[in-house]
Amino acid sequence: MGEFGGPGDGGTTPPRETRRDAGATRRDPRVPGPREAPPGGAGATRRDGEAAGGSLMRLPAALAERYEAVAELPVQGAESDLLLVREPGGADEYVVKIFRRGYRADREVWEKLPGLDSPHVLRILETGHADGRDYEITAYAPDGNLRALMAGPLPPETVAEIAAQLAAGVAALHRAGIVHRDLKPENVLVLATAPLRVAIADFGLSKVLDQSVVFASSSRTLAYAAPESLSGQVSPARDWWSLGMIVRELATGRAPFLGLSETVVVDHLATRPVPADDVADPRLRLLCRGLLARDPRRRWAAEQVTEWLDGGSPPVAEETHAPPGTGLPFKGRRYADRAELARALVEEWEHAALYFFGRGETGEAWRSLREWLSDVQDDGRIELIDGYLTARLPPDVKLLHLVRWLDPALPPHYLGRRVTAEDLPGLAALAADPGHPDHRTACLLGRGLWEQDLLRVLAGFEGAGELARVGDQWRAHVAAWNDLARWLRGQAAGPPGLAARLPDAGTDGAGVRVAGPPGPADDPPVVLFTLLALAARPAETRRLLADASASARAAVAEPVPWFAWLADGAGDDPLRHLAVVRAAPEAVLETESRARDRHAAERRDEALRAQWAEQERLRLAGRGAAMTRAVLWTLPLLALWLLGSAVVDALFGGVDGPRTTSAGFHLQKSSWVSFSLLAVFSVLAWAVHCACEVVVARAQGKDYLLYGPWSWMSKVLGAGGRGLSKASQTMSGAAQRTGRRGCGVLLLAGTVPLLIILLLLGAVTSVAALLWILLLLAVPAAHAVGAGLRLHRWREDRAAGPPGVRPAGPAGRPAHPTDRPGGTA
Repeated sequence: MGEFGGPGDGGTTPPRETRRDAGATRRDPRVPGPREAPPGGAGATRRDGEAAGGSLMRLPAALAERYEAVAELPVQGAESDLLLVREPGGADEYVVKIFRRGYRADREVWEKLPGLDSPHVLRILETGHADGRDYEITAYAPDGNLRALMAGPLPPETVAEIAAQLAAGVAALHRAGIVHRDLKPENVLVLATAPLRVAIADFGLSKVLDQSVVFASSSRTLAYAAPESLSGQVSPARDWWSLGMIVRELATGRAPFLGLSETVVVDHLATRPVPADDVADPRLRLLCRGLLARDPRRRWAAEQVTEWLDGGSPPVAEETHAPPGTGLPFKGRRYADRAELARALVEEWEHAALYFFGRGETGEAWRSLREWLSDVQDDGRIELIDGYLTARLPPDVKLLHLVRWLDPALPPHYLGRRVTAEDLPGLAALAADPGHPDHRTACLLGRGLWEQDLLRVLAGFEGAGELARVGDQWRAHVAAWNDLARWLRGQAAGPPGLAARLPDAGTDGAGVRVAGPPGPADDPPVVLFTLLALAARPAETRRLLADASASARAAVAEPVPWFAWLADGAGDDPLRHLAVVRAAPEAVLETESRARDRHAAERRDEALRAQWAEQERLRLAGRGAAMTRAVLWTLPLLALWLLGSAVVDALFGGVDGPRTTSAGFHLQKSSWVSFSLLAVFSVLAWAVHCACEVVVARAQGKDYLLYGPWSWMSKVLGAGGRGLSKASQTMSGAAQRTGRRGCGVLLLAGTVPLLIILLLLGAVTSVAALLWILLLLAVPAAHAVGAGLRLHRWREDRAAGPPGVRPAGPAGRPAHPTDRPGGTA
């Protein structure tokens, strides 16, 4: 929101108090999401009306209900658009800063701004998010920004007054924990001209902008940036450098680096100081020299500026320059100052490690470094050279020892990255994300810390002593994890893939030796870095692991015995929680495999049921034909009974008195036996036969052919035929010669039954008719019982369902092996 004005004399009434909510605006009952198009268009470049200066960008819908656009401010920022608005019917005007899509305001800054109480920091009246874009509302200052006053050098008194007000605003921001990071004349608003009052606006760029260099016209944004900002360092000292550049421009009337290219500006900031010799006033020259010290630790801050404003003269850090031909050459420049060289090595870490130590002691760069070190008056240089720089250490480790010796007051760095206790937990997240651009660097950094035991080395930097404790705790966690992982891998209940998810952490080179056979590799070293986070920030990491373990348990939708055993025994042990998180994907895979198996079984069962249903349909459709065949198949029985009745009537009925046959048998006639009576019993017997078969045929339908009455008869006849055939072959000489069936079978089939019948008739002639009637009653009764048994067995077979279809398990799902007591997956 930098390049716009504020209220003239502070008499404008703000529309409401500063809103801390980083979400949607308070008054909007419904704010469209980021993907929704607001009414009337896309929202990015919508315009809603015409003004004297042309069409205006449309306000987000939530703001358009309360404000009307007056004009677009002429200078737009790199990350936002600025609109001058007012309430309908009101006279007060405000400025709405609407962030462009893809840029987000810093929510932490939004939360801290309401607590500021400084007249020299512009007050934000409202913050919010609408139509997928962040916005801020401030009062309007018609006098513009500080750039409007820079037509030429200003009087020293005016410059000192502006410097005092800006210093007060910067100090207020720093007390609130806010680093502005983009202080320049365009971001300083003129609130009043008589007397002159200024205020700092645009409180910090978003993180996206902070990680890239954004150039305004004439490279003004880069021109006010501190040298350490080129390497991404963020500290309050950056704002004091920017204040010094503004004071220098106010005093000289010339913008810094005017007309120079980006490359030239970057090279100047990285290699040379900004002189203040052209500042005419000696007091302002002293202020500029103190604020423009290249070393951020020796740069003036609020304490020194306050002393200067009170008339004092705080000491100024003298810049050290190596005379031509002296100093250590590196990246096109010679360094004589140890601290300056250390910062340069950190900023160009990869190049420096290879440049000085990549070729060993035969490299020319190493010889130059050793010669330079020999001229340094420091008793520790011998230990540095003999103990580290000439030892068999990786180049990066040698460079770390060199940087620590050069400037132990630096924040601890390795591989060009800052390594504090607060930075260590982020390594695990980077290692787990192969797509992140810093994934490889994070893995190299973490492995170096572990394999070379570098946390103890980094603890030698000022204020980093805690890293030694973190290193000891890290090693203890790794040893405990390896014991736990080895024990869990040895449990027989787990699936085969579980071992790969519980790898050993660390290596033997770090002093942690794993008993027993080695486990799977921890690559990328996510487990190792998670244990590092647990050592660096134990309370927070314990909470995160417990939350992740709970989420992992919730992700396993079905009971998995081995996973439930692992999760139930976790308690509050962070290592067990880590094991649960690591094992959860295997449990999820198992549940998914079960689900796939159930789905396949259900589809197979469904296909079998469909086939069964079709068979049932065809079976029922064949009922009529089956019943017809049942009647036809029982007709021979009717003929048999009628024929038998006729024979009994001819032999034993119709005439009184005995009768002697030609064979010598005496047949006793019964006067009450007649063919009509026997025929009635024969028809009744057949009716029973027919009814039994019709009932079975109606129940079985098409299956009646498979379970018909002739199947067992054909088996009996076939067995009898085979026995008679053997007897015939034995009796027939022709059968012995040819191997074919003889005629003995016909002889046996005809004569043997006849002889038996004749012998029996002689014994039962007096009751033959009665026996025949009993036979007519008994055989149909036996048939009825047999038909009932056949139908019962058929129904039992069908009650089992389609062949191959699994019975249902608990809750109606197909049975699973784990449904049985004690079953395991």
